[in-house]
Amino acid sequence: MDSPPPKDDPHKDHPLYWKNFDGGLLEYEYFWRDHQRWLADAGYMLRPRFREDWQPSWVKSKKLWFQCEDGETTIVSCRSSIMDAIRISDGRIVTIKRVKKLSTPWEESTMRRFSTEPLASDPHNYAIPLYDAIQPPWDDNIVLLIMPHFIRIHKHKYATVGEAMECFRQLFEGLYFMHRKLVAHCDIQLFNILMDPVPLLSEIPHPNFPKRSYDFKRKVKQRTRTERPTKYYIIDFGLSRTFSPGEDLVAPVSYGGDKSVPEYKDPSRAESNPFAIDVYCLGNTMRKWFVDKSCSLDFLRPLIEEMTLKVPEERPTIDEAFKRFEELRLSLSQSTLRSRFVYSDEFLVGRMYRACRHVIRTATYVRRGLPALPAPAVPPRGSL
Repeated sequence: MDSPPPKDDPHKDHPLYWKNFDGGLLEYEYFWRDHQRWLADAGYMLRPRFREDWQPSWVKSKKLWFQCEDGETTIVSCRSSIMDAIRISDGRIVTIKRVKKLSTPWEESTMRRFSTEPLASDPHNYAIPLYDAIQPPWDDNIVLLIMPHFIRIHKHKYATVGEAMECFRQLFEGLYFMHRKLVAHCDIQLFNILMDPVPLLSEIPHPNFPKRSYDFKRKVKQRTRTERPTKYYIIDFGLSRTFSPGEDLVAPVSYGGDKSVPEYKDPSRAESNPFAIDVYCLGNTMRKWFVDKSCSLDFLRPLIEEMTLKVPEERPTIDEAFKRFEELRLSLSQSTLRSRFVYSDEFLVGRMYRACRHVIRTATYVRRGLPALPAPAVPPRGSL
């Protein structure tokens, strides 16, 4: 454990200070440092921080550790199973996930299914592609899954109602596609939904410094989703369940990240319909992270109330929910879709400035013929 900072340290109030006091490796990072050379031989290069010959750059630069590229921890500091890397063969930035087979026995097979033809090229498929799976020689229970490097969907604000509705449309369509293939995700939540940063941002950002480029040399510029529509992806199939045609759609309850699921709190439901849990979790994600944070989406509340009913049998199926969403989406006027997505925590002065800027920007978009529902073109799914 790191020593506490001295009381007279002038930097002790910095928000990053207490999380990792001196910038050194934390205990859970040693796995990646210890296996960096093996990963490089397998074709994946980790950032300098995780290499065996790493020397902290701030020692010579006289900068504070949290001002340096190699001073921060992993892509998700609380999840030691995730790491970013550069694929040596083509320089592509990827994400590596360390999976314990005994804990999540279906994750690799589910990802392989959605990454294999004919499902891989289906435009309705929003499951994150699987590039590769590496079996470490030191542990048969571990597999390293290689995926595209995507970013959180809430880290970059939505400019219009139409941009948020397009995000929801893709999520509905993606979950509908999975359910039609008899796959229940079982852990739909904000942190298991990512987006492709390439259209929205000028380049892929550093995992710990979202305003800097991956190599830390440039500032990352952001466009709106209306200008550069992006695609959203569903990730983390560790709790997923796949059923066979004609099989009863019931399985032991898997406790995902959304702790508000009614089935989790009902001791009589040791087994339940996981597809109904998916519907609840999607509705609750929309409510918690979008509708409750902006009055711009109040028209979605009736649908979300249905999707999050306490009794799972009373919830609509994803087919029914998607149909109602589409009817609602198509009923919205162009002015509503182009209206600004107003966040509830905006201050008055900032809100007035953004409103003026939005009017000018919207006029430009209309003149350029950009649609109010910014759907991305349908490229090949995550080129390998």
